[in-house]
This record gives sequence, structure tokens and C-alpha cells, in this order.
Amino acid sequence: MASANALLSSFLIFITAIFKVALPVTVTTPGQVNIPLGGTGEIPCNFYPSSYAAIYWTRRDDADGKEHVISRVGEDVTGSGFDSGNFNLTEDNALQIRYMQLKDEGRYECQVLDTEFEDDASETQVIAIVTPETAPRITWSCGDQCISQHGPSSILNLTCTSDEAKPPVKLKWTNDQGTPIEAVSSSTPNGTMLVGSSVTTSTIQYVVKRNNTLTCQAESEMIGKRSSEQRSTVKLYESVTPDEAPSVTTTCVNNCRTGIDVGTLLNLTCTSGEARPPIKLKWKNSHGSPIVTISSDVQVGITVGTFVTTAVIQYTFKSNTTLTCQAAGLTGQMTIVQLNEMGIGTSAHRENLNGSEIDEGGFDLVTILLVAVAVAVGVVIILGIAVAVLYKKNKEYSFFPRSGKSYHRAEPEDYIRGYSDESHKL
Repeated sequence: MASANALLSSFLIFITAIFKVALPVTVTTPGQVNIPLGGTGEIPCNFYPSSYAAIYWTRRDDADGKEHVISRVGEDVTGSGFDSGNFNLTEDNALQIRYMQLKDEGRYECQVLDTEFEDDASETQVIAIVTPETAPRITWSCGDQCISQHGPSSILNLTCTSDEAKPPVKLKWTNDQGTPIEAVSSSTPNGTMLVGSSVTTSTIQYVVKRNNTLTCQAESEMIGKRSSEQRSTVKLYESVTPDEAPSVTTTCVNNCRTGIDVGTLLNLTCTSGEARPPIKLKWKNSHGSPIVTISSDVQVGITVGTFVTTAVIQYTFKSNTTLTCQAAGLTGQMTIVQLNEMGIGTSAHRENLNGSEIDEGGFDLVTILLVAVAVAVGVVIILGIAVAVLYKKNKEYSFFPRSGKSYHRAEPEDYIRGYSDESHKL
């Protein structure tokens, strides 16, 4: 094709030279040019014959009016766009747009006036584009029916949301085999950050039957080689076991003071870790008897496809006691709550894979006080020993500042003997 155009151009030049025929100027420009918002782009203007008297670049508005942007007549370049610094003409007469803004969008016309004062023009649509800066985000939700099923066959609603883009991107869901998943997609114009941009969402309903991975891919002609950066994945598991024992929080309802008195009414809330399916929580007293909960709830977890369970009891303090919140069906996953007049202490426990118990910390107030007393007693003993050693040293030696020498302290019986030993004389 290129060789054919070259032959045609050579033929026209030959005819023009032999017969002195003045061919009319012909101008061509691309139909559309996309320039990144805030970036720089060029609109090429090609024309034949290559000799010209003047080149004019104008922009058409919606009312079909023309605005002079920039022009070149001989060596002089003028125009409001040139004066602003946002527009320039390259050596090959392409229009260069700098710092692209939304107001710079529109239809740009390149008009060429040849030396025979014949002219031709061609238009190009210029569009400011915005590519997503971050990968799509995947969120999930689950209705009451999903939670009540308490099993892996529950239907999950997964929503993929793109970053703001112009034009809008397309979102494509695939499973771990690369098979497309049917989705419901929509684009919301006028993004929250960039005027003229759009946010695209794509929602699927998915039943987790086994462990698998789903992918949401943002696709657009503008993304190009960055397609690998515009991909998000989510891993779904058929079953999930909490990594930690339940946590317990306490609030005082009635007769609240700095400590706990007889008759103090407490609300104790036990919260499980993320699990699939949801686990059940059981409260027991110090005798192992069940305690009736006043409320229980199941909510979706942060991790896709998991659930968090809460169980609340009310307890009126009568005497020092121990309560336990147990994750049903998970041996060793429990939190022990110790109630006494000095305060409330919790200790979380769970079993390792080999069955050995792991203490996840938490000490009751009595234990902390006992440790503090033991430390204080140890410090007193150490100080006592240090004082005794210093006293003994001071008793054995006396120091005389004038001579800088130390002498053996004379014992009382030495005085009685009248210092017969010369070594004791001062």
C-alpha cells in the first residue's frame, strides 16, 4: 500500500512538472486523537503538494463557530493558543496540545492554503482520556437468606468497582479456569474526583462449591500494556476456621462503680473470628452449665465469604466466679472470663494442630497483683543484700584522704595490747 502511494505521488509530480498542472491541495488528519488528561499529544496534518503559503488550526464549538488557535504564515507563528503556552506547532505542522484539560476537547480543523491560494481542510476529534490509577476493588455482600443457610452453598454477591476513567472501562469476571462469568455491569458518569470521568461496577452472584479464585479485569483501549495492573483477585474457601479464640468485651448496665459489687449487672459480648460456615458460640458458668444468651447475631466478615458471630449474655455479680465462651465444634477455642471484686480478667485459649493448648494472653487482675508483689519482694531482698555487703566492707577498712592509702582497722584488743605490733601503729 505504501509503495502504491509512493508511485502515485511520483506520477503526480511527473505530470505536474511536464504539463505544468497545478494540483489542488489535499489535507488529511486522523479522525480521532486521545490525549491523557494533564498530558501532551499531537494532531498530525498531512497535505499534498507540500508547498504552502499558510496553515491555520481552528477549533469548532457546538454552535459550529470557529476559534483561531494557532497559525503559521511563512516563519511567523501566532494565535491565542500559542500565546497561552498550551498549544504549539511542530516542524511538520502538527498541532501540539500541552497540559491537556477537559476544556481543550473538541473538533480541531487543519486548513492549508497553498501558493496558488487554493485551500483544503480536515477535522479531528480530540478527546481527553483518564486511565484508572488503581486496580478494581472487590467487595461482597450476603442477604439474610445467605446467612441463614450457614453453609457453603449460600449465594454470595460479589461487586467489582473500577477506578475513575474516561472513557469508561469494561469489567470482566473469570473463574480460576479462565471461563467468563456472567455479570451485570453499569457505569456511573461524572466521577467524584474528575469531571467527565465514570466509575464502572460489575456484580455477579456466585455459589461457593469448592476452594477457588475469581478475577475481575478492567479492560480498555487506553489501558494497553498496563492491563496486568488492572486486575484484582479474590480467593473463596469452602470452609474457614477462625485463627484465634473468641474475644469478650464487657459493659456495665447497672450498679456500676470502679470495681464490681454484689448486684452489679454486666453485659458480656462474645465475638468469634471469621469463619465459614458461621460458628455457634456457647456461654457456660463455672459449673459448666449453659447460660442463656439475650441476643445473638451473624454478620459478614471482611474476608470474602466469611462470617462473624456474636453472643451476648447478662450476668449479675454475686461472688467471685469464672465464665467461659466456647466456639462450638472447635475443641480448645474458648475465652475464660474471671469476675471478682477487684475487676475483670480474660484469658483466651485455643489448641494447636497437635492438640497442645496455646495461651493467647490476658491475665486477671489478681495474677497481675501477685506478680507485682513478688517483684517488689525480690527488689527489697536484693537491696538488703547490697547494704549488708557495703556495711561489711566499711567495717573492715578505713580510708585516710590525706595519704590516699587504706589501712586495716584496729580491733579493740589491739588497743589493750598497746599496739605491740608495729604494723598497727599509726
